Amino acid sequence: MKNPFAYSNYVIGESFCNRKKELSELLRYIKGSQNVLLYSHRRYGKSSLIRQLFCDIKEKNLNIGAMHIELYGTISEKDFITRTFQGLNQLESNFERLLKSVSSAIKNIKLNLSIDSSTGGTLVSPSFEAINEKIMLEELMNILSKYSQKRKLVIAFDEFQEVANYTEEGFEKRLRSFIQQHSNICYLFSGSQQHLITEMFNSNNRAFYKLAESFPLGKIETKNYIPWVQNLFSRKNVHLPAELIEEIVAKFENHPMYIQNFLFHLWEKPAKKGFSPDIINQVENAIVEKRSLEHTILWETLSINQKKTLKLILLNNGANLFNADSLKSVNLKTGSLVTRALSSLIKKEIIVKNGNYQIQDVVFKKWLQKTLSL
Repeated sequence: MKNPFAYSNYVIGESFCNRKKELSELLRYIKGSQNVLLYSHRRYGKSSLIRQLFCDIKEKNLNIGAMHIELYGTISEKDFITRTFQGLNQLESNFERLLKSVSSAIKNIKLNLSIDSSTGGTLVSPSFEAINEKIMLEELMNILSKYSQKRKLVIAFDEFQEVANYTEEGFEKRLRSFIQQHSNICYLFSGSQQHLITEMFNSNNRAFYKLAESFPLGKIETKNYIPWVQNLFSRKNVHLPAELIEEIVAKFENHPMYIQNFLFHLWEKPAKKGFSPDIINQVENAIVEKRSLEHTILWETLSINQKKTLKLILLNNGANLFNADSLKSVNLKTGSLVTRALSSLIKKEIIVKNGNYQIQDVVFKKWLQKTLSL
């Protein structure tokens, strides 16, 4: 029987847990052609949510065209244009019609054809020979505008914070100038580097200021995990008590990816008489151990004060970090050392501040507790 849990790729269908409220709200924004800024910590399932949303649109036979553009790894306006061009086949499944519509829209631009290694489909991308990127961007956005005249569109730019690192002058302003003209398109901007992407949309000196409705993606509530887990495990005639599921969810602080990870490995364990506490601990320890090397490397890149500050956070649950006794417990002499370390750790996305300071990666937190004997 196939393992129904997944954690290393997009999670959709039966492997996708709940998010009914989020799916409903996002669909409402799409129908109203309102732009959305979707953000969260890493591996909270933003991309899977987008994919599931697009699956729902297709299953409900809604007359909405959907594009998911992965911007991670792009470093320039040229890369942005190429990735978006290559995503046009999501709007037009018939290759001949796609080629005809693109060719008629950009008669003076040469097109390159390639094969998508993941789907086997044909990708169309422009040749930049003797063509200015500014002209190419305008042509691309005109194509999207023409498609939106036929039906409503939703275009998801995943890891959109990459755009902030492009060096081309005025790119964000030019992109905004086109986007704000598209009245029948919902642009869904998604990102996991929260401090970068929220600054892009909330700072009044940035081009995308207030261009999209903020949509922070939180954790999945424990009560929503219980029926989902029980239903999937029932397929192998295994009943997981609600109390056990609550314990598992609490162990990984409601983090979607790590809970999927844990359940994937638990599924592989024999369970004629249920799962003993030893088996639960074995799976947890194995997950922590598998990432031990990368966590060791990360630890070794930190300064001594950053290491002490992480220990301080663990000892005090992220609160009262500047208390004299707290500082003394980790041999930090002044609060200013903690302030600088906290700033660096936030920039490195090792910690976040949600009221108290928290270590973002729950498995790294478990590794630290074990390594520091806390």
